[in-house]
Amino acid sequence: MSIDLGAAYRAARLRISDLVNDDVAAVRVPATPLWDVHDVVAHVTGVVDDALSGNMAGVTTDPWTAAQVERGRGRSVAEMIAGWREKAPFVEAVLSSPEGASRAAAVFDVHTHECDLLAALGHPIAVPAEVAAWIGTEFRASFDQAVAAAGLPPVSVEADDVEWFRSRLGRRTLDEVRGLGWLADPGPYLDHWFIFGVAAAPLGERPEA
Repeated sequence: MSIDLGAAYRAARLRISDLVNDDVAAVRVPATPLWDVHDVVAHVTGVVDDALSGNMAGVTTDPWTAAQVERGRGRSVAEMIAGWREKAPFVEAVLSSPEGASRAAAVFDVHTHECDLLAALGHPIAVPAEVAAWIGTEFRASFDQAVAAAGLPPVSVEADDVEWFRSRLGRRTLDEVRGLGWLADPGPYLDHWFIFGVAAAPLGERPEA
């Protein structure tokens, strides 16, 4: 399954831009417990700054994201969103191009943090159906590959696309992942499930009705 990654990124960017402002900058974000709304905005906008400047050494690592948060320290949410609006179209054009598939992580990331912000601000989490289906397909395939590489038997897990998305990117606890619809003992597979860490406590997220 394929989608226009640039269009998906842009739509998420616009939704986040409408969601956040300086009045909620200090609200803590439980999905990223060391960060508040301001820090999350500094990260998502900082990704574009780094992509445009070629600063991709250590991409996705804690020092890389911490530097984005630090750079945003003296800027308001409004200023960061304005800079995002100006610079992101260049990144979105690349994502919409034939080489965009190699940069799909940016689309995973912006939708991840959109959900993080929605939940922190008391809203249901929501991912557009087309995007959720694409992510679900990608994450199922990568999990199957990890399972095969580990020499484990194939396993089916009955969970919806958003649950695959949130849980594999560290927004669920071990117990929550064990509670998914595994058709085999999940124990041997858990080390291969999480792409980014494990939630320390349930986030209590509610899906959009």
